[in-house]
Amino acid sequence: MNRTLILCAHGAESARGRGALAGLVNAVRREAQDLDVVDAFVDVQEPTVAEVVGETSGPRAIVPLMLAYDKPVSVDIVQASHLDPAVTVTPPLGPDWVLAEIGVQRLVEAGARSHDTIVLAADTATDSRAVGDIGKAARLLSAVWGGRVHVGTLGGPDTPLADAVDVARAYGQRVVVSTYLLTPGHVYDDIAAAGADVVTEPLLDGGPPDARIVGLVLARARSRGAWSPVGSDPGPRLAHQ
Repeated sequence: MNRTLILCAHGAESARGRGALAGLVNAVRREAQDLDVVDAFVDVQEPTVAEVVGETSGPRAIVPLMLAYDKPVSVDIVQASHLDPAVTVTPPLGPDWVLAEIGVQRLVEAGARSHDTIVLAADTATDSRAVGDIGKAARLLSAVWGGRVHVGTLGGPDTPLADAVDVARAYGQRVVVSTYLLTPGHVYDDIAAAGADVVTEPLLDGGPPDARIVGLVLARARSRGAWSPVGSDPGPRLAHQ
């Protein structure tokens, strides 16, 4: 019996976003011949992660396709994993050096220059862990880019994106937003409307997924403990990097 790898995303409303997620799942499936790769969602799309857990059997690992901690998504994933002790949850995708490297590639593709002012833009982050993850993502991007990176979000205690763009403009250079999103959609549209001179594409831009993201998903799936039985533990917890 093959082990089942469940790739769990929040879900996408736009056709382009759904296509990007499907492309990633299919790419992982092609690379992981030893695993049964299925997708699952927390919101917007179906099937839900709880439904997938209920319809599958044997060893299963859930990889959260999240770039930062998301409490509602995390709660749903952990609750689904509690349905069967054979289900484990791996660390989420981000933050990670791989994503920072792809973020820099997106900057270069968008025409960013070394003297531009860079702002990492993320979705609403209200939880302190989410804010910490986004801050770490910005530090990783800064290290790979080789220059300062500001942070702006669409909501939460961090600097609002529009304000971050205004502050960045005070440096007197072009403002380039590095989009810290997995897929395109309405959140990306909101980021694009924040007033920056240049906005990069999301990590999945609708074309074939970057092989490094596929590799990162598989690294999470094959990380130590990813397939360890829960045993008497009250249930797996969403790992936090």
